Amino acid sequence: MAVDKEIYLRAWVRNQDAACTSACVLAALGALGARDLPDLGAASLALGAARAYGAPGLRDYVAWPGRRAQLDLHIEALARAHGLEVSSDSALALPGWPLRPRPGEALIVHLAWGQEAPGRYGAWGWNPLRPATYSTGGHSVVLVEVDGGWTTLDPNLPDLQAWPRPGLATARTRIHGLPYPIHRGRV
Repeated sequence: MAVDKEIYLRAWVRNQDAACTSACVLAALGALGARDLPDLGAASLALGAARAYGAPGLRDYVAWPGRRAQLDLHIEALARAHGLEVSSDSALALPGWPLRPRPGEALIVHLAWGQEAPGRYGAWGWNPLRPATYSTGGHSVVLVEVDGGWTTLDPNLPDLQAWPRPGLATARTRIHGLPYPIHRGRV
C-alpha cells in the first residue's frame, strides 16, 4: 500500500459537477502531506479546467513521447504552492495492464468503466460512440490498494470503496512524494 488508508479518509474531497479528477488530486496531495490546499473550484482551475468545477482538457492527461502531460505540470505546481514537492507522471493505461500503487505514491486512475456505486457498474455517462459524452462521462478515483479487487477513494462516495474487480482505466496519474518537503524562507 502506498499511503495509509486512514490518511486517505482524512484527505477525501467531495466531487462537484465534473471535478472528479481535481478532487482526486486534492485528496492525493493531502494524503502525501500538502498543506492549506485550495477549495475544489479553485483547484480545478489550477489543474487546467476551463471553468470552476470542470475537468481538465482531454489532451491534458497524456502527451507525445518525450513531453510532459499538462496535468502533471499543473499537479506539480499546485503541490509546490502548498508546501509539497512531488513528481507527477500521467500516461495512457493499456487495457488489461495491472495498475497498483507503489510505495510513496498516490495513484489516480481515470476510468471509462467501473463501480459507480456498491454493486452497480457503468461508465458514468460516457459512451465511446457519442463524442459529446467525452468531456462529461468517465470518472477518476484514487487507487488505494489492490488485493484481488481494488480499494478506491471515490470522490462521489465518502468512504473507501471495495471493488470486487478492477475498473477499465483509460489513463493513470502517478504522484510521487519526493523525500524532502519545501521549507519556504528556511534553510
